Amino acid sequence: MKQPAFSFEPSRHLITLPAEQLLDQFGGGMHSPGSGSAAAFMGLLSAQLTATVCKISSNNANEAAQFSFVLNRLEQRVIPDLKRLFQKDAEDFDKVIKTRVQRDGETDPVLKRRLREQALRQLEEATDLVFLIARHCLQLVDFALAVFDAGAKKVRGDSGAAISSAIAGAMSAVFIINLNLRSFQNSKWAIGRRREAEILHAEILDKQEDAFRRIVTLQPESINAIQPSFFDGDNW
Repeated sequence: MKQPAFSFEPSRHLITLPAEQLLDQFGGGMHSPGSGSAAAFMGLLSAQLTATVCKISSNNANEAAQFSFVLNRLEQRVIPDLKRLFQKDAEDFDKVIKTRVQRDGETDPVLKRRLREQALRQLEEATDLVFLIARHCLQLVDFALAVFDAGAKKVRGDSGAAISSAIAGAMSAVFIINLNLRSFQNSKWAIGRRREAEILHAEILDKQEDAFRRIVTLQPESINAIQPSFFDGDNW
């Protein structure tokens, strides 16, 4: 099936765009930025929310070292790396699509095969990036869970949103990875990556359970548990 052409400007740093323009880029009907960049963006949102919880909670002397560690990790490594991956995924998938367009329009069998092989190599590289995004997001779940437990109660909404965004980013990455791997035969690289994708999937399920346990801690007691029923015999 022939891939439609589209206009993406690799020189444009997407993360610097105003929010409305960035959202328009995702909704503009183009292939790039696409799902990989979206997964990285979910991770970035999680990281920034977690950073806010750390800053607001930093006056807790008992947990100050933990908040400082998480904040340093976010600002020095995770956030810069996710910004890089956010842009790199858009650029790399742009290359994949352009090569596919060339492949589909090529009539020479030899050149067509070379372009097919080139597109697969480029897709390998793009998929490797998505694995990195997934790993960052899973680490962000751990950070967000930790600050949910130790952070200020008044910002548990922020840490809850951070948990949810990180899980969504990791899950999106696994969707992309499994889809991309369908393009490959049973090469050593593909077999290894499929196994790694299964591990990622299992880790996401475990972290989802941890997240749901936090939700339960916020639920109010059942009305029936704290108020007698109108039809209870003692009140009838």
